[in-house]
Formats: sequence, structure tokens, C-alpha cells
Amino acid sequence: MLVAALRTSRAAASATGSQEMPYQSVFRPDLFKGQTIIVTGGGSGIGRCTAHELAALGANVAILGRTMEKLTEVQHEIEEDGGQAMSHACDIRDDAMVIGAIDAVLARFGRIDGLVNNAGGQFRAPLKAISTKGFDAVVRNNLTGGFIFMREVYNRWMEANGGAIVNIIADIWHGWPEFGHSAAAC
Repeated sequence: MLVAALRTSRAAASATGSQEMPYQSVFRPDLFKGQTIIVTGGGSGIGRCTAHELAALGANVAILGRTMEKLTEVQHEIEEDGGQAMSHACDIRDDAMVIGAIDAVLARFGRIDGLVNNAGGQFRAPLKAISTKGFDAVVRNNLTGGFIFMREVYNRWMEANGGAIVNIIADIWHGWPEFGHSAAAC
């Protein structure tokens, strides 16, 4: 809903010839101009909104996730708003896919200045009912996948050139009933 409202506001600003963001960002305009930032899980939710914000602030955004249709939709929204974006299907749990995605970003933009490690997922279930397979799936997605992406971005670009990594995690510090498997991954 937030993205739809922003797109409507941007369309109105565009129709009047305004170049300013149609909403009040807490960040200065062009803060990320010329920088390339990868957003995992960028096809929906927090990742989608993060990708829009970064692009509005001048970043070249690489949107990654498992569902190409969602990624393409977000890429088109960003491009319609005047931003630079690419989308790439990637399962963060697969080393080879992660390496391929990073190589694609470097081929397109020539650099990686930041990684927003946002991809993740969970399901509600009482701890006593979670199978080992279900537990492993969540931990592999929320913990191992994030590690793989950090390691490969560091090894392939950031060790020699610097950069920043932001990890988005679940806020479980005051309890999160029926999400013990997600808490273990944090």
C-alpha cells in the first residue's frame, strides 16, 4: 500500500514537472548517487520499500529474490520513477546462484557499495510441532543464506573496495510466540 501511495504521489509530481521526491525522506536527496546497492528479498515487503527508497535517493539498485515476476514489477516501478534498477532471480541458499547474481550486478553496474540482506521467511508453528526439516528450512533461509551472500559480496568486491552490509532480522527480543525456529536463526 505504501509503495502504491508513493507511486501515485510520484506520478502527480512528474505531471507537474517536479523533480523532488513527493514524500519527505529523512535522508538528503542523492545520498546514494552513483552507488550500487543489492537488496535481497526485494520483490515484496520491506525489501521492496527499501529498494524504492534507495533508488529515489540515487542508488543503482539490484533487486534479488526467488520470484522473477515480483522482481520485474518492482524494477519497472523504480524505472518509471526515474531510478536505475536491475532484477535477478536468486535463491540465497544456493552458493552458485549467489555468485552468479553478484557477477551479474558487477557486469551491469561495475561495483557494489552496499548489501541489504533482507531475504528471509518463516511460518507460525508451536515449537513442539516443528519438524527438523521445517526448522532447517527456516534456518537455512534466514541465517545460512544471509551468510552466503555476505561472504560472497565480501570476497568478490568489498574486501578490495570496501562497502557496507545491513542485515535485516526479526525483532524477537520481547518474545515471538510460535516462531522459535526464526528466533534460532537470529
